[in-house]
Amino acid sequence: YTVLGLTHDATDKEIKSAYRKLIKEHHPDLLMAQGVPEELIDVANDKLAAINTAYDTIAKSRGLT
Repeated sequence: YTVLGLTHDATDKEIKSAYRKLIKEHHPDLLMAQGVPEELIDVANDKLAAINTAYDTIAKSRGLT
């Protein structure tokens, strides 16, 4: 929940919304298109992995699809 910037009482809709927002902000392909330096792309890849892991964990525990 912390990675997504949420609390445990967040609704399913809030979780999905936060996830989508973070993906848009940190997606390496989008950052490359904006001309972001390679070092920051590497950081974005790590952040994206953390976001995906957090969402997958929450979605699995809540039964989200």
